[in-house]
Amino acid sequence: MSVIVRDDKDRVLSAAAFGFACVAAYNSIVAIREGLPGEPLGLRIPLPVSMGVLAGWGAAVAAPWPMPVAALWAASRARQGGVGPPLVCGGLGVAGIVGILIEPNTYRSESWSPRTRRAVFLHVATSAVLAIAGIRRLRRAE
Repeated sequence: MSVIVRDDKDRVLSAAAFGFACVAAYNSIVAIREGLPGEPLGLRIPLPVSMGVLAGWGAAVAAPWPMPVAALWAASRARQGGVGPPLVCGGLGVAGIVGILIEPNTYRSESWSPRTRRAVFLHVATSAVLAIAGIRRLRRAE
């Protein structure tokens, strides 16, 4: 019988994934309240913002829900070793940053409400932390 011990880098990765998930939930609420549809690269689906969020499309300031779910799942698997979980977390963090950069709403900052401004900042910050945590954990992966 072996005992798996979580080290500090596993905790950091888990905390980063948890933060990313919490911010995605908060930002989804902001997007619904502010009416900020997801339009990556100008592509828009013909659904209300709330339905787009539920369908996994995401919103202008919120990552699609499958991304934080995958980050949480991968972070929970990181203690088992291997390169997969930290690679997934690092990739999702980078994808979060790319995702907000390809949203037209990002470039309309003059129309942002304080909630939208906070959502953009939190999204970029937690995506960057997730990317860094994944990359740092990847360096140590077996």
